[in-house]
Amino acid sequence: MDMDVQDGVQQITFSFQHPSENDLSRVHKSSTSSSHSPRAVVHRWIEALRRNYSPLPRGATASVLRLLFPEDDTQRKFGLQETLLAQYLGQCLDSSTVFTRDAKQLKAWSQESASGCLGEELLKYAVPGTENAIGPKSLQEVDALLDELASTSLFSDKSFHDGNASMSNTKRSKSSILRSLYDSLPAIDAAYLTQIILKDLRPLLYPPPSAMTSHALLAYNTRSKQVLTREQFMKAWDPSGSMIKMYKVRAKLDEAAMGFEAGGTLVTAHPRWGVPVEIPKSAKGRSPLHALELLDTDGQIWAETKYDGERAQIHVRFCEDGQVKIAIFSKSKRDSTLDRISVHSIIKAALVGMEKQDVILDAEMVAFSDERNAIDEFWWIRGLVTRTAQGARATMNLVVFSYMNRDSCPSLHSSPPDSLHLALVFFDVLLLGSASLLNVPYSIRRSMLESVIQEIPGQAMIAERSMVSGGSEVEDAAKNLWEIWAQRIADSQEGLVLKSGESTYGDWRLPWVKLKKDYVPGYGDTIDLVVIASSWEKDRARELRVSPSTLVTFYIGVLGNSSQCRANHTVKPHFVVYFTASYGLSREQLEEFNFWVRADAVEPSASRDELSYSYSILETLPQPTVVLQAPILVELCGAGFTKSPSSKVGIYLPITWISDRFEKYYELRFPRITKLFRSSERSFMECLTLRELQAIAYESTGREIQDADIYKDLDDWAKRLWGNGAAMDQERDQKGERRSKKHASLREEWQSKFENLDVQRAQSRKGRQEDVEMSP
Repeated sequence: MDMDVQDGVQQITFSFQHPSENDLSRVHKSSTSSSHSPRAVVHRWIEALRRNYSPLPRGATASVLRLLFPEDDTQRKFGLQETLLAQYLGQCLDSSTVFTRDAKQLKAWSQESASGCLGEELLKYAVPGTENAIGPKSLQEVDALLDELASTSLFSDKSFHDGNASMSNTKRSKSSILRSLYDSLPAIDAAYLTQIILKDLRPLLYPPPSAMTSHALLAYNTRSKQVLTREQFMKAWDPSGSMIKMYKVRAKLDEAAMGFEAGGTLVTAHPRWGVPVEIPKSAKGRSPLHALELLDTDGQIWAETKYDGERAQIHVRFCEDGQVKIAIFSKSKRDSTLDRISVHSIIKAALVGMEKQDVILDAEMVAFSDERNAIDEFWWIRGLVTRTAQGARATMNLVVFSYMNRDSCPSLHSSPPDSLHLALVFFDVLLLGSASLLNVPYSIRRSMLESVIQEIPGQAMIAERSMVSGGSEVEDAAKNLWEIWAQRIADSQEGLVLKSGESTYGDWRLPWVKLKKDYVPGYGDTIDLVVIASSWEKDRARELRVSPSTLVTFYIGVLGNSSQCRANHTVKPHFVVYFTASYGLSREQLEEFNFWVRADAVEPSASRDELSYSYSILETLPQPTVVLQAPILVELCGAGFTKSPSSKVGIYLPITWISDRFEKYYELRFPRITKLFRSSERSFMECLTLRELQAIAYESTGREIQDADIYKDLDDWAKRLWGNGAAMDQERDQKGERRSKKHASLREEWQSKFENLDVQRAQSRKGRQEDVEMSP
């Protein structure tokens, strides 16, 4: 039988992405004409596809979606990034149709002289005359081989490991499957396939407009920011909108495709156990008044506490045999059921009084401290998951632990204390029995949540909320919100989420509105540190559409030996680098900063004796491209402080106050560079010291620096042993009183800030419309 014809239906060639057949790859072209908009381009492409391959084969919709939007193909994991895939490609590609040079050069895909895209680098190897060749493989054949490749990764969905009928009984190696995939492919097909495996088609569909930094950053046409979205494609493929509706309630590409092929509008979009529901985006509130104006309702408005944890969409099924099946999905729709197995017992206990029926719940997974009887900081969660996870990620954690526990990294001794454990804060219910609650108002969903969840102190809680408005004037509601938000900040909570009592789940008219202090310009946590190195980083570079010649990620240094420098002026300042910043600067500022850095840069391999300072970089950070001869002072803003799980690894710190146990260090969360200082304006020696940074972080997180004293328990024991218990109790009472006064002062300070902010915004925006920015 002809390979291109199966069951009497012509198969779609994989070369459908070939630019000679369609202009899908030219979506990035900037033009004032609407004919080059993503919507227009994709309409023409779909028309050509259906004209050439009508009727479309069964399953074609799912294959097209998976191959055009590989980043949304959450079920298939391939375990391949550029470095490893480049090694395989030398063994896979057909030298008669692709290779004209040594494949080893592919390893240089991210160097300054290259494109920064492994697929693009393959095109440089095309044999002349084969650029427009049509490959022999069908779309479905490539898709099936990618299924087989996914079966080699433990992180793929379990369906790829449970005897999937579409796969061969004899499991092949990754290299063997890759050879089958790339066999006889022309260069353009191989390029697209490469980026599909890497789950990122952006650099092929939307390449940098220029290899030159200045041109790419300054001559960038804002219209060229348009990219083809999943929603645009689904709307063009199915103008009835039924596919988009299905994806919102069953957020898997396969489910949306099957719903369309099964009859589109005839199939009801309804949540299903075991399939994630799309998490709606929230609007960013820039001030209390701005947040209330975004809701624009006369009904009730509630402010729910935004807890600092990991999103968990929990699916529970009660089986007839008494078994309880639990599936948990992360914010990215990844199946994290086994990662979070330690909360399964909490889920069952919280639902003990519920009628035995399917239920889908929204929750935040948090770290809870029994010692403090409170939710603890976000960064503990990773360690708690590592300690309790099962399945593939448990294996990965063991590998990472083994790597980090080498003799060169003697610091991995601490782990979450026994007083810490994972807990759940529930805040919504999406399905109950056979009834979808997505179109039910929030006020009713909240009541149903409270009837379903049995709270368990320290384990299962329902999100705290306060009424902001019961239909009152917006000015009165704003005053209430000032007080509520200030209270949450004083309590060291992450923020608030405003919800209208009338809103449905994912309601675009009455969206959820997030309020975080770093959403307000100038209100986030701001500190002065230095940049000592920089590099190109693919994810940030692809957002900006710049080539590897542009530095986009900056290595942030903290002064580690200020006391030695003060005592002896001949001692070089030593900077500790354990995190980076890639955001904050405008395109114009980034272009200028690239000029500054390049003018004063040396290779990382250059002798450190030539520098006016010394530095140590966390060994788990990527190697920088350049190092500055003189550090540059910068202002950074962040969303509070956190600790990286690897921030205590491989750092030498020549300062005496830090414990030899290499305790973890606080860093800014979501750091953004907001200001640059020339050396003539401010010296780099004005940056914070490591101790000052930790003190600020402790203050921001609601702790005292003494809380970090590892000998505290021993001191307490000694005082009581020698009869000083009463004095210690008095000291604790005094400390508690100081904290209470400090808490009240902080609340009043923020309440006043919010009042002034709203007054200023009301005066500055009269008659002016503001764009609404959405947050995932």
